[in-house]
Amino acid sequence: MHNRKLGHALVIAGLIAILLGIVWWEASYDAAFRALGRNLKISHPMDCLLLFTGPCTQDKAAVLSGLWPAYNPLALWLSFALLLAGLVVVYRSAPLGPYPVTPPGEPRLFIGKLEPFYAWVRDLGWPLVRIAVGGDILTHGVRKLMEGTLAAFAVSSMERRGIHFNVAYLIYFNETVAAVLLALGLFTRFIAAVLAIEFAVVTYTVLPNGYVISNPGGGWGYPLLIGALCLAIALRGGGPYSLDRALGREL
Repeated sequence: MHNRKLGHALVIAGLIAILLGIVWWEASYDAAFRALGRNLKISHPMDCLLLFTGPCTQDKAAVLSGLWPAYNPLALWLSFALLLAGLVVVYRSAPLGPYPVTPPGEPRLFIGKLEPFYAWVRDLGWPLVRIAVGGDILTHGVRKLMEGTLAAFAVSSMERRGIHFNVAYLIYFNETVAAVLLALGLFTRFIAAVLAIEFAVVTYTVLPNGYVISNPGGGWGYPLLIGALCLAIALRGGGPYSLDRALGREL
């Protein structure tokens, strides 16, 4: 039992470390972009997420003179190792037989020997959904800051749609702090519900543009999908491998 708790703690720590690593990478790239501007030779910030070679070396020189220390991909690799160690501890501390026990009423498998594997990975599906949705929303929030000031975003995006200027600050909070909380599974139901409402409003405002996101002004397909996922998370809660579960309480 103690090993199981240790494993869960390592998994949660690994997930937190991965999120912090991604935020560090985005902030580091943003600092380099602001310092070098058009001289930045990195074709895409993803180039430096896992590898720190070639053009990424100029990022280090630019960032060291700013507020952010230079991003090091080793941080993300160590985070993955921490997460993997936690999963191994959980697996090794499991009782004999399938873990967790397959709920009654599940369909019978064509290949029965896969049942222990499916039972063990069942708990991993929900945190993967949470992290994917929260991480995707977070990238949009960071991009808004990278492309200009928050005030500029409020004028260009909010006021031209007839939305009050101050709503921009709420949206930026949702796409940064709230996105991280969603991925970590803290205050999950409340945070997911707030995000679902935001994306419902976004979906409504872009309905005239059509479904495809590449349409001028953006389509309603993407915000509808993310909003539906946030609603599903709000209905389910943090689930396994969440800070809500670790605390034993939730909103």
